[in-house]
Amino acid sequence: MNASTLPTVEAAAIFDLNYVRSFPMRTEPQNIPKEEVSVLSAALIAHARMDDIESCSYLLGRYWRHHHLRSSVSLDRREMFFLEANAAEAYCALGDVSTAALHARRALSMSANAAETFRAKSVLALCLSLRGNMAAASGQISKCDGLARRNDPSWSHDSYVLSVARSFVLANEGDADGLRRAAADLRGIGGRDDYVQYAADVVSVQAYVLSGQIDEAVCLGSGLLDCGSSRGRWMMRGFLLSLYLDALLLRGEPRRALAVASGIDLPTPPIVCLEAPRALAFLMTADYRSALRVTQPCLRRVSELGLRAAVAIMLVRGVAQYRLGEHVRARRSLTDGLRMAARARLSPALIIGLAAVDLRDVAEWLGDVTPEAAEFLSRLEQYRGSLPNPPSPSVVPVLTSREESLAWSIYDGASNKEISEKDGVSVNTVKVQLSTLYRKLGVSTRKQALAFLDEREFFLPPVDEQSSANE
Repeated sequence: MNASTLPTVEAAAIFDLNYVRSFPMRTEPQNIPKEEVSVLSAALIAHARMDDIESCSYLLGRYWRHHHLRSSVSLDRREMFFLEANAAEAYCALGDVSTAALHARRALSMSANAAETFRAKSVLALCLSLRGNMAAASGQISKCDGLARRNDPSWSHDSYVLSVARSFVLANEGDADGLRRAAADLRGIGGRDDYVQYAADVVSVQAYVLSGQIDEAVCLGSGLLDCGSSRGRWMMRGFLLSLYLDALLLRGEPRRALAVASGIDLPTPPIVCLEAPRALAFLMTADYRSALRVTQPCLRRVSELGLRAAVAIMLVRGVAQYRLGEHVRARRSLTDGLRMAARARLSPALIIGLAAVDLRDVAEWLGDVTPEAAEFLSRLEQYRGSLPNPPSPSVVPVLTSREESLAWSIYDGASNKEISEKDGVSVNTVKVQLSTLYRKLGVSTRKQALAFLDEREFFLPPVDEQSSANE
């Protein structure tokens, strides 16, 4: 068995991949002979393409070290190309897209014909799109399309890797119609393998979200998630979960989104960041400190998460900090996130879940300093306004009778001293109780507490009382 027997552009038949995957590798990594390197290379791509993540990770960890084969065996150009290209696909399947891009570039430097160049560039395009480098990904896709036009037009239509990369770029452009065409292209790929059809459905969910058809996105996404791991590949299942959480948030169901996120007991690809939608759910329920808490560990993983997730994390943190009155930190988080988005040419469409939160006040405040940032946030607000049923302001957390009394006291304009005299407690006790109320509301000042409660119509009398007053 030789790695070169695998097709240059797309996968071999599942039967062949199963055979290759089961081939035993008994030689010590540092002593692997030349004739077994090609078998290792073929086994690696078989594990990757059949979504055998555990075995794929095992082979890479056992036979590679510092991104190079542990064995010092001498290989010819063709063997090296297949080894690097297969390693690129394997690392991509594991979600380590930075390492995958490294191997894809090596494979590209060793390609000797159009078919090999197409394969290396398509994997590189997928790596770049997963990381959020949309301008570079779009450039690689254009080069792949050019190669296909000059050699074999079916390459572009039959390449699963290129089709998935294209879908991420189209999502960034907010092109729902383009996504529908990409889904149709995926469904037309020969073989009709389950994982290809699953990917097409995930792309359809993205199209539904971008076109504002949130109920349809939730319905299709829920059905796909119910399939478990029986159909889609690990990477696409991870992105579907992120999309599904966004759709729930855009439908105004933050608590359901939190319940779904909390019920996940399996690891997700490192490039997929579920902390961002979790934090958005906390923002919608006015639990701003929890939004900061769940995203704090992400700050140490920014390079691993990729630009898209990093931008989402920074923007979510910035909004939470603004709501808490931490304006210096908020400005830094928001401007850093928006600067990263501009550098990678990321559009608001790729972090559309943020539109579940009312950003008008944030955009107005930030626009005094950075007009470009205000425009970015305003585009999210425009999308929010275009939804048939925009998410409504979050409800007020359940307050104790004492907390309700304090809320009405500050609404009436009473000072801390006046509250202490009215309620028969010390001024220090009033301060402590107000601090507890502020923490529950996710704010830090009296003014912010009043704004929060007033926005949610806390101070309006019940409907039956209003009716009685009008009679």
